[in-house]
Amino acid sequence: MFEQLFKAEWAYKKYHAFLLGLLYTILGVVSARLVFRSSSGIMSVAFTSILLIPSLAELLRIEANQALRSYDFSLKRLWNDHSDIFAVYMFLFLGIFVAYSFTTLLIPQADVGQLFTAQLNAAGLRGFAVVDAQLVSIVLNNVLIFVVSFLLSLIYGAGAVIFLVWNASVWGVVFSLFVRKAALAGGVDPVVAYAQDLLPFLPHMVTEGAAYVGAAMVGGIVSKAVLREKPFTKRFNYVLLDALAFLVLGIILVVVAGVIEVKWFAGL
Repeated sequence: MFEQLFKAEWAYKKYHAFLLGLLYTILGVVSARLVFRSSSGIMSVAFTSILLIPSLAELLRIEANQALRSYDFSLKRLWNDHSDIFAVYMFLFLGIFVAYSFTTLLIPQADVGQLFTAQLNAAGLRGFAVVDAQLVSIVLNNVLIFVVSFLLSLIYGAGAVIFLVWNASVWGVVFSLFVRKAALAGGVDPVVAYAQDLLPFLPHMVTEGAAYVGAAMVGGIVSKAVLREKPFTKRFNYVLLDALAFLVLGIILVVVAGVIEVKWFAGL
């Protein structure tokens, strides 16, 4: 029903994509809480992903068509061809993050553990949540997430959005727990602490999130191209060249995000 109300082309406006991620996440969290109370954390990710898949599948189909229009390679052309879909994925990611973080911030502390058990259990396995981790281990962990994101999107197409929703949910929940702790220690309102801590946290989240988003986006585009084109034809190779360039840039972003992450936690 919702894909009829919110057409894929509507989400091409980045602020619309943010609102879509925010709205679908709220619906996913509420639905999971009503239907699967004992496993609402993981089921909220599933419900949110199910809502997003139709729109993203259509966007990837449109993007795959765009990627096959020309054959000259340059970073400027690469960005011009794919900046729209990248912005959609990125603002969806941010909308999901905000929905989970505000939910965690505003509900009673006792309910956080019950509602987001899966996210809290996974937090220690995510690089940014390991305070005493070394740079190399953080980067290796994040490269693994990056590769998995690409492979899942290559295999499942838009269905791999579940991996992005999952990462955004973990970041949102854990970030708000840090905010609650800071608010309690400083004797300030949690919403005020949220506003104060969000800006210093954004460089790390956006940099690393951009890498995962790029991997998921490119994997989805290649997945569509495999279905539409014969392997190793000129048109197919053109899509692979774009994908390779994005993957290299993504690895660079993962390394940069690891450096920011170490510095961010060093200041806690």
